[in-house]
Amino acid sequence: MSSDKLSTSALAKQGEIPVQQLFSVLKDYGWIRKVDDGWVLTSKGEFEGGSYLTSKRYGRYIVWPQNLLDHQLFKAMESTKLLSATALGRSEGLSGRELNRVLVELGWLKPSTRGWELTKAGGAQGGQLFENQQSSLSYVLWPEDIRSREPFTRLLRECQIDEQATDDLFENKNGTWVSLDGVTCKTREHCQIAQWLYLAGIRYSIYRPLPVDECQLSDFYLPESGVCLEYWGAGEHSDAISARMRRAELCKELNLSVLDIHPEDMPVLDDYLSRHLQQLGVDFY
Repeated sequence: MSSDKLSTSALAKQGEIPVQQLFSVLKDYGWIRKVDDGWVLTSKGEFEGGSYLTSKRYGRYIVWPQNLLDHQLFKAMESTKLLSATALGRSEGLSGRELNRVLVELGWLKPSTRGWELTKAGGAQGGQLFENQQSSLSYVLWPEDIRSREPFTRLLRECQIDEQATDDLFENKNGTWVSLDGVTCKTREHCQIAQWLYLAGIRYSIYRPLPVDECQLSDFYLPESGVCLEYWGAGEHSDAISARMRRAELCKELNLSVLDIHPEDMPVLDDYLSRHLQQLGVDFY
């Protein structure tokens, strides 16, 4: 590539603009237009310095002069810059996937077979729907100031289980915890797992007796996939360990899958559960 030319994607990265937002703005301003599965320059785009390069890997694509970032168009975009779920989640210590689940809980977003759909309420918050040019999956970008809006900040506070310990609403005198969906849990870790399952759209039960003569309560049971989740807490009494091992035997006899979760998995719970539940055929978003 010419040293003074940047692809649209590289230009977006240098300007810290979501690439699909830039494509959308260039289209709206009449600099480029969509043809079949690609983009072509208009006469206005050529006037603004756009041209083509061809490579063996990417074929023909549009490039722009680097100084285009000084154009009034880009200065106007500064006040309307949109953020992806990944960018929004980064400041909250959440992955883009976790942040999208928060937006689903707010009713601003909903999952679909083609990616994510923007709800009417989400559109009222300034969300804008885009389509990934490579995967054809849809996704939503959000205005920067969404991070300061009360419904968003309030739900994020409610999701922070560490902060619930000081709030009588979430922890009672018996030391139980209540997850976001109102389920009472015996431990903080169980509350984290329950909340993850709820936000991921997975139907579950907690402390449910296995369908056998013995009274054995599984930590979590996912009825639609026949999976039991067992949390092996640090420093558990030998009786609790024996009961957990017995439940594993019973689950095998019942043809139920068992996923063990250990203390070291909790800091990376989203990644751990996402990977292992997907392998077990559990549907979630």
